[in-house]
Amino acid sequence: MNQQEYGRYLLAMGGEEFKPADDAEVEADHLYGFFQWFMPSGAGIERVFETIPDGQRFLDRIRPIYEMLNPEDFAGEYVPGYFNGGNEPASEAMLRGLGEKLVQNLKSLFSMVPEDDEAADVANEALQDLASLTEVVVLPTSEINKLEQRLIQGTDEEDGEVVYEALGELLSSRSDYDETIELLSEAYYSIACDYWISYYLQWPRYQGLQEAEDCLHPYFELYRYGYNLHWTQNKLFIGRR
Repeated sequence: MNQQEYGRYLLAMGGEEFKPADDAEVEADHLYGFFQWFMPSGAGIERVFETIPDGQRFLDRIRPIYEMLNPEDFAGEYVPGYFNGGNEPASEAMLRGLGEKLVQNLKSLFSMVPEDDEAADVANEALQDLASLTEVVVLPTSEINKLEQRLIQGTDEEDGEVVYEALGELLSSRSDYDETIELLSEAYYSIACDYWISYYLQWPRYQGLQEAEDCLHPYFELYRYGYNLHWTQNKLFIGRR
């Protein structure tokens, strides 16, 4: 099944309303919000991956996003548009431990990149930034939003984006954009409008990085507990969304 056949197969799950014209080309944008169709239980989600290589691995990674939903949130007229966590308690020690584990995992990931690799320069930059981290800080509720606003406004010179950018470039260099799963890239992003959640759920597609498949698991756990991250040059901040 090629990308176009797969795209039509997926859109058919939404019924006639989503059926493309016979001469229309299915693009990733057409599947934005696709995984929300299976909220809240995830019933039927296995059909999405039945026809693609390594389908079971993708299925196993995505099931937990449905498990973290609260069915009561879907009982009224208005339902969530994204997969929002935060339904379980998490101690400060647990959150800090997840942050420290994430930093450790990212160091291991970037250390895997050979010196002659096209992503070697960005990997080395990320390693330098990660080496300068001295502390993982758990913030009071709403404080992380203030840091994010300062980043958006460009008023904090200490904000660090190197790790984000390096991870994106590394995973892009390990992706085959002609494979069928690529058509779900926007669907994955729209789960939380968070690239790292998207990366984590798509990890089986990244060539040569399978031994690091749990690299972003701590990030996914923090998201499941309802927390965001903010990087600076020497600290990793964790705060509730």
